[in-house]
Amino acid sequence: MTTAIAIAGTLLGSGLTAFVTARIERRKNEALERQQIRQEAAQDRAALRELRVEHRRWRRDRRQAAYQGLMDAAHEAEGAIWQLARLTLEPYDQHRYDIRRGAAIDAVRATRQAATTVELEGPAGVAQAGAEYAEAIDRHIHPPIQYLMELGKGPLTDEQKDRYRSSAAETGPLVEDMRRRFVPLARAALDELVDEDDQGAQAAA
Repeated sequence: MTTAIAIAGTLLGSGLTAFVTARIERRKNEALERQQIRQEAAQDRAALRELRVEHRRWRRDRRQAAYQGLMDAAHEAEGAIWQLARLTLEPYDQHRYDIRRGAAIDAVRATRQAATTVELEGPAGVAQAGAEYAEAIDRHIHPPIQYLMELGKGPLTDEQKDRYRSSAAETGPLVEDMRRRFVPLARAALDELVDEDDQGAQAAA
């Protein structure tokens, strides 16, 4: 009987040991699974933050290209309009007028297209300023075209000359005013995206 009890005790002890061991092992496995889940979640969050940072950088690059494109186009248009306006100081030449008018019109059209790109890239304040900048360029081309069209029909009166000088004196400064309005707004929009990048990098760290 003593032997039977000892055997039974041994078996019971072995069973308890196996049960406890299995339970400990199960808890270890569960802890490892939870840790793995936490690590995977942390990796997913880090990947998402990095994706957002990359998107902001991509967006900033696109905006910068659009803003620079508008300024370059406007600069080219101003130069073409200036070349056209120089004809008002020279004897009328239809051939030169046609060439310079065509170049100026093409440059103004390119400025309009560049402003449309800015409108697509945003934000709203910059888009509005860009549209007004392009509109000022568009207005700036009209005085010399009107003057030269009238000059092509014959000598101009003093009143017509005065009207041209008055219009040119108005549209020229307007272009500069619109440029001065557009530039700081564009710079602020780009800086805002840079600040978001810095905040995203700090959060990731």
